[in-house]
Amino acid sequence: MRLTRPLLSVLVAMGAVWLGDGRQCQAESSGQVELVISRWAGPHADDQAELLKEFEKSTGIKVRMDAIDYGQLRQKQILNMGGKTRAYDLVWAQEVWLPEYVAAGYLRPLDEYVKDEALGGKDFDFGDFQPSLIKIATVEGKLYGLPTFVQTPLMVYNQEMLGKAGVPAPKTWEETLSAAKKLHDKGTGIALPAKQGLAAVDIWIALDRSNKGDYFDPAGKLKLVTPENIETAKFWKDLSNVSMRGSTNWHFDDVNKAIEFGQADLGITISGLVGALEDPKESKVAGKLGYAALPYKNRPFGTLSVWNWCVTADGKHPREAYQLAAWLTSKATERKLSQKNGQISARQSVLKDPELIAKSPWLPAVSEALTNAGTQPRTKNAPKLMDAMESALSRIAAGNADPQKELETVQAQLAADFP
Repeated sequence: MRLTRPLLSVLVAMGAVWLGDGRQCQAESSGQVELVISRWAGPHADDQAELLKEFEKSTGIKVRMDAIDYGQLRQKQILNMGGKTRAYDLVWAQEVWLPEYVAAGYLRPLDEYVKDEALGGKDFDFGDFQPSLIKIATVEGKLYGLPTFVQTPLMVYNQEMLGKAGVPAPKTWEETLSAAKKLHDKGTGIALPAKQGLAAVDIWIALDRSNKGDYFDPAGKLKLVTPENIETAKFWKDLSNVSMRGSTNWHFDDVNKAIEFGQADLGITISGLVGALEDPKESKVAGKLGYAALPYKNRPFGTLSVWNWCVTADGKHPREAYQLAAWLTSKATERKLSQKNGQISARQSVLKDPELIAKSPWLPAVSEALTNAGTQPRTKNAPKLMDAMESALSRIAAGNADPQKELETVQAQLAADFP
């Protein structure tokens, strides 16, 4: 998958966004509105950049994209919004970041804009969004984001190669561990995104919930050291031990490439990337793959992640920024992106498009995963929990840490944040 080279460099120390060719300054001085958007350089940034030309042509509004590596995206957004640099007008934010951003005053409520038909256009149809996703984008009764790009981790396998190796398509923990071990003995293993980051945490919590575990007890208290959680952490370690060499430094993107190039016959990636696997121009294994929900202990479970377009509180052009967000999440734009690269839309009408379903063999697995899916915690201190779990799971995957002791460490570390 190609990554978009950042078009901007944000010089926070100077409190400003600087474009080397001075185009932003020229646009502002001439009275032309220019929006700067912050998004992940990953899934489909190139495709979206191409579509932005249509928006510019129809509105006369210029758009600059700051496409940033995932591992640095949240930090860079916080640095700019917290410093009130006015660097960004629109930010692409995951659902787990929204409570933190809202509590810090980084975002502008969208309720008044949603009611303004002139900003969305007649194709917008707010009621077409999945209701649960609108609920996720709502904090303390106010809407702070327009949802797009729904994701959940999936297990992908090369049906042809597994058949030759005598490995049946796995579904459960036991089946997956057995398949990964057989492949590992042959010199590969399971391609696992075990690098320190949210990918590992998203997988772990889905595995854990399939094992009737969770971060919190029924009363809502943080309770990590339970038999279910310890068992899941041990399974994560066992799976890491039969992963492909280098997996402890991989994210979803790396797993996807290993599968796409035929280097991995079994792996865990994320739904937003699987479109590339079925592109015959790019993938060596198009048409040969099978898809399943993540391995489960008792029943399939998924981790729901959804990106949202959010208008910044300190942006220079909030009304135009919302107009762009509405255009990006309109039926027409969402359909184009879904048909082009397989992203899963937040719009019900797009998900039910027969043409899209025919081109997307992974959708049944996505539906299975989302049947029992849950999000990561969305309290203001949730990022601290995610950060601590990322570090713990990374140490476990590296093989140098005891799963139970790691959970005990995180529990103690967060005692003050989750009393």
